[in-house]
Amino acid sequence: MTSAAQRLRALLTQPDPVVAPGAPDPLTALLAQEAGFAALHGTGGGIVRSLGQPDLGQFGLETLVARIGAITEACDLPIIVDVDSGFGGPLPLARAVRLLARVDAAAVHVEDREVPRRSLDPRADIMEPARMEGRIRAALHARGAEGPLVIARTDSRPALGLDAAIDRVNRYADAGADLVYLEFIKAREEIEAVARRVAAPKLIAVTRGETAPLTVREFGELGFRVVIFPADAQLAAMHAVRSILAHIRDHGTAEGFGAMATMTDRNRLVGTDAAQAFEQDHLPD
Repeated sequence: MTSAAQRLRALLTQPDPVVAPGAPDPLTALLAQEAGFAALHGTGGGIVRSLGQPDLGQFGLETLVARIGAITEACDLPIIVDVDSGFGGPLPLARAVRLLARVDAAAVHVEDREVPRRSLDPRADIMEPARMEGRIRAALHARGAEGPLVIARTDSRPALGLDAAIDRVNRYADAGADLVYLEFIKAREEIEAVARRVAAPKLIAVTRGETAPLTVREFGELGFRVVIFPADAQLAAMHAVRSILAHIRDHGTAEGFGAMATMTDRNRLVGTDAAQAFEQDHLPD
């Protein structure tokens, strides 16, 4: 069986961009697969918030690897994993790449910002490009020939401006990154500028209400190879859970609330019938 990284590489050879919705848990991953998506985004912020905590860098590598492992065990789609700033210097990042490769992560994206924040000055947490280039080389070394793709992300747009952010991702591509990712580009004119001035394969993150309302097709026409939607599934799930809880609170029953899956549907999604059949085949009479 091919690795997730190999499957993602194959998807990137196709003419259309790879669309990866955020999947912070295995159930969401299965729903994305059911909906026909070809890849997932392992959103760091989504995973942390699914634990009821803010996304401020307080969770470690083991938490991330455990969750990604649970997702890849349940779902065959290749997953692009957010490793924030790589948990420190080159050695922790290399370990992160190796451990994520063991649970069949398809790609990792690492950023040029210190996490958690070390200063209230946004410029202070943006590292020098040479340090980020070292991170990229460490990740490439750790992944080997067939391991996860390495995506270099810059968070420098708010602190240093668009020109500096573009210069950085071009340097990161020269350092060997498989794809590059400019965070915090929202306006259409900035998205188009990145498309013109960055030749390397590009990933873009879409945030409803913040990113210019381009379609996946339009992003593809501009040359973006991966389009991720990190937050939407989790935000929609929050709204759905609030709605049913409010209905039960207000009416004392779940009857009359129509927008729900059935128990049968839930069991089908997680493969209950196949699991029970396997158990019956291997238990004594």
